[in-house]
Amino acid sequence: MNDFFSLINGIFKKNISVLDRGLAYGDGIFETMRWRVSKSNKLQTYSVEYWERHLERLKMGCDKIKLPMPPKDLLNSYKNKILKKSFEGEINHGVLKIILTRGTGGRGYKYEPNLKPTIIFLSFPAKTIDQKYYNNGVKVKLCKTDILENRKISGLKHLNRLDSVIARSEWDDNYFEGLFVDKSGNLLEGTMTNIFFIKNKVLYFPKLESCGIEGIMSQVIKDKTNLFFKGFKEYNLKFSEINNFDAMFLTNSIIKVVPVKYLENVSFTITEELRNLVEYFS
Repeated sequence: MNDFFSLINGIFKKNISVLDRGLAYGDGIFETMRWRVSKSNKLQTYSVEYWERHLERLKMGCDKIKLPMPPKDLLNSYKNKILKKSFEGEINHGVLKIILTRGTGGRGYKYEPNLKPTIIFLSFPAKTIDQKYYNNGVKVKLCKTDILENRKISGLKHLNRLDSVIARSEWDDNYFEGLFVDKSGNLLEGTMTNIFFIKNKVLYFPKLESCGIEGIMSQVIKDKTNLFFKGFKEYNLKFSEINNFDAMFLTNSIIKVVPVKYLENVSFTITEELRNLVEYFS
C-alpha cells in the first residue's frame, strides 16, 4: 500500500517549484477532509464528507486573500482522479487534503496579478483512532505558545501554521491536544481542533474573532444542536470558568467528536447528550 498519493495541477507527481509562493511565504490555503469508496451495482463512488462545505470555506479563503478560486468542476475532476488512483493503490478510505497556493512567482512579497495558482491534492490512508479516546475521554493542556492574532486572516486555513507547529512540541503522548488562550485569558481552540463545553444540556462555543478557525465539524454540530442540546451559546470562555461546566469535547473533520476527561487538573464527565453526539458521528 502506498503511503500517500499526490496530484499537482492534475499530474501525479511529488514536487513543486522552489519558487512557489506557498513554500516561500505560506501564500495559500488548505482544507482537510475524510473520504471513502462505496460500491453499488459494481459502480464505485468516491464520497468526501462535507465536500460542499469545504469548497465554500475554500472559496471564502480565496476571496479574503484575493487568490483566484479554481473552477468547481476542475476541483471535482481532480478529486475523483486522485481518489480513483488511491483506490487502485488499495486505499479505500482515508484523508484528502487540498492545498491552493498563489503559484510560482519571483522574489519579493508583491505578487504578479496573473499568476496561475498551484492546486495540490493529497490522499492519505486513514489512521486508526483508539476507541478508548471516545469511550473514556482524553487529557488536554493549555499551550504556553501564543496564537497569532490577525483579524484580516482570522478564520482562514492559511499555510502559516507556525504557532501550531511550535505549540505541538510542548507535550508528549500523555496528552491528546493543547489549547490556545488569547491575551485576555479566553480559551479559543486546540492546535488541530475546536472546543465545546456543555452545561445543563446547553452547548457553549468560544468566540473566534481576531484568531482561530471555525472547523467544518463545528459548523455541522451547531446545525444539529437541537438534536442533542437545549440550546447553543457563543461567548468568551475564560479558563477560570471551566469548573462551571459539566462536559467538554474536541472536534475536527478527521476525529469527529472526542470527549475531554481532563483539562489541566479540571475533570469533566461524559454526559448522556455527549455520549449520544459521539455515537451519532462514529
